[in-house]
Amino acid sequence: MHKLIRSAIPLLISLSTLHLSAAAPTPDWQYGPQSPQPKTQWQGWDHIDKLFVFGASYTGTGFNWLPPNPQPSPSNPLGNFVRSGTSSNGPNFIVHLTTVFNASLIETYNFAFAGAQISATATSNTPYAKDSGGQNDMVGQVNSFISSYTSTAQAPSTSWSARSSLFISFFGINDILASYARADPSTTSRIFQSYRHNLESLYLSGARNFLILNIPPMDLMPLFVSGFQAAELHIPITAGNSTLIRQAVEAFNGQFPTLVSNFESSHPDVKVFIYDVHALFHTMTASSSSANALTSQYGLQPLQNLQTACQYYTNGTTHPADYLGQDDYVDERCGGSMGTYFWLNGLHVTWPVHKVLAGGIVQQLKGIQGAALDTASE
Repeated sequence: MHKLIRSAIPLLISLSTLHLSAAAPTPDWQYGPQSPQPKTQWQGWDHIDKLFVFGASYTGTGFNWLPPNPQPSPSNPLGNFVRSGTSSNGPNFIVHLTTVFNASLIETYNFAFAGAQISATATSNTPYAKDSGGQNDMVGQVNSFISSYTSTAQAPSTSWSARSSLFISFFGINDILASYARADPSTTSRIFQSYRHNLESLYLSGARNFLILNIPPMDLMPLFVSGFQAAELHIPITAGNSTLIRQAVEAFNGQFPTLVSNFESSHPDVKVFIYDVHALFHTMTASSSSANALTSQYGLQPLQNLQTACQYYTNGTTHPADYLGQDDYVDERCGGSMGTYFWLNGLHVTWPVHKVLAGGIVQQLKGIQGAALDTASE
């Protein structure tokens, strides 16, 4: 039976089928599949040294996996990382997982691309991603991973182990934006069929440890609360949109437990975590006290603006100190610094929220409930 696990930060569903039958240890392998094993390959966050990441704007770091671009290395764990490549005007949760909350050296290969969907075909919609080089949906991103970092590659760019690699995916916001107005359950079904297909493709390529993030409460995004940036994003907002988007998110998130349960039942050597971003964002936007009980754990200043965004912050700032979170950009017209806002713009959150997100993920991956992680090495 699967349990819904909630810590003092009630953010993660951990769905795992644990097989405790005795079996001799099997060696790690490089670049590709091996015979299924009777127990999970998960050895804990402390043993992870590679992240392979798939997603959209919440997840992207501007990484280009194609040669001759620099690959992740001990001295450059994010590879050809673009500082303006995140949607948070600062380090997103992937950057924090790699460089702040890592228990050992982690090298991160990030295929995420702004605007990407799980399946552009399933929604019958041209994604927002332009000139994406095939990265505009999960299928393209997974294929890019397979062609570059598995045994199918003519010259694989890196070696990796199933036991020490974690495959992260965060999709769905753009699928919902493209399809929610139709309120068609068959569209959601097709999307999750594609999600399962992609998980199977990763499994056949050797992946065994997975982290899936569910969808945040999009009805709380300024775009749907007040129409913020609706014209700029070319998304018409009318009466009833907030209800439709809330229902679409609920239907979408309701599919994740079944997706994972079926996938794990088919593969007893798999470990899958579903991180409950929806619960996190609800908790943080409920009140200043609930938000700041979380931000204070990570040395962040209090959040003061939880429901709105400021038009003068929507495009962020290119100042390096701002990006690294070492300085907080202030526009007096906004009534507070950028780092005091939960929402950066109509759809995206600021870098402090991403730090809380990363910290919550690792708390659960490490089995820590309700205690802040040590970021002294930050």
